[in-house]
Amino acid sequence: MHLLGNPVVLAACAALLSQSVLAGPVIRDSNHLAGIPKPHDFKKFEDTYQKNIKKSLGNHGCTKKTLAVRKSWDDIDDSTRSDYIRAVHCLASKPPKMDRSLARGAVNRLDDFTYIHINQTNIIHQSGYLLPWHRLFLWQMEQALRDECGYKGYLPYWDNARFSEDQSKSKVFDGSMTSFGGNGAFVPHGPRKVILPGLVIANFSLPKPAGTGGGCITDGPFKNFTISMGPVAKEVIDPANKYGYEPNPRCLSRDFFDPASKGVLNWANATKIVASGTIKQLRNNIEDLWHLNSHTFVGLEAADPFSTPNDPVFYLLHAQIDRLWAIWQGQDLENRTYAIDGNRTFLGLALDYAPNVPRSLATIEDLMDMGLGWHPKTKEGMPTTDDGRCYIYE
Repeated sequence: MHLLGNPVVLAACAALLSQSVLAGPVIRDSNHLAGIPKPHDFKKFEDTYQKNIKKSLGNHGCTKKTLAVRKSWDDIDDSTRSDYIRAVHCLASKPPKMDRSLARGAVNRLDDFTYIHINQTNIIHQSGYLLPWHRLFLWQMEQALRDECGYKGYLPYWDNARFSEDQSKSKVFDGSMTSFGGNGAFVPHGPRKVILPGLVIANFSLPKPAGTGGGCITDGPFKNFTISMGPVAKEVIDPANKYGYEPNPRCLSRDFFDPASKGVLNWANATKIVASGTIKQLRNNIEDLWHLNSHTFVGLEAADPFSTPNDPVFYLLHAQIDRLWAIWQGQDLENRTYAIDGNRTFLGLALDYAPNVPRSLATIEDLMDMGLGWHPKTKEGMPTTDDGRCYIYE
């Protein structure tokens, strides 16, 4: 059984699907000085979201004065980019807070995040928890950057659609010292299939296309960055290190796969997502058009469903997904904030440690495991201006 088919076919299908969404006239404004301008249709959804969020704020709790603003990495200044990168390296220099007996490969504070993502992967992907779990996960990272390492800004996002035809033109991947570095060095390789451990279906595989990199990244502030845990999704799973918790120090590698971005991570599909009529349509559109393709484009570490937070760009990638969900919610806050769709496990499949548990639907009252003893209800991860969260995307 293969997940969503071949990514090349997926990219082609997504490109065809995108034709059903008219991008509309583009908006040329000061926020889009480079890349593909934001189309009018998307801007209308974004404006409605921002208007409704601000209108919903009161005089206590989350207010207009306390509302944090998350922006595109391409729209923040070099000083803020440098401060963010400094804070990431700061977390990488701090010891983990978790019990290291759970994962000997956890050597720094960033690994606390990678560990719990690995631990929860078969529950928080292709399920009803995808969006709320990752919303809280991003917030945890934002708080750690600010509270533990003195970062002054807020979590930025990767504006994929703006550079869908050439992501190397984005300040996320331009290779400068205020980027996340570019592609990995080219290493000859072909496509492969990796196994996702932990499911009751043995050898459930995910196709990995061959991109234009494959080796260590060679530029930017993470050129000599060392990661430790994973990989997890591999061609052969070692039963003695099933989830990659053992130490495995190595460089950060990438394998850019342009067909997962060109004609796919574009404004037409971004508009299709925020224009979804129901939560089911929204989740399917995010999964089919955006989520997998975003990870597949970056490749290697970022494309491992389990240990993907090893690549620091993960948090910007998922902030964009969180942004698209927030814009969709903001069209009708009363009816969409707590809307949920999906099963309690990956594609509703049983997990190997509970093979006889029947398929069931996620609810907003379900508890989620965020690591370090935090088990919030799913509904706590749904609003962006309540339950301790207070932010908006621009």
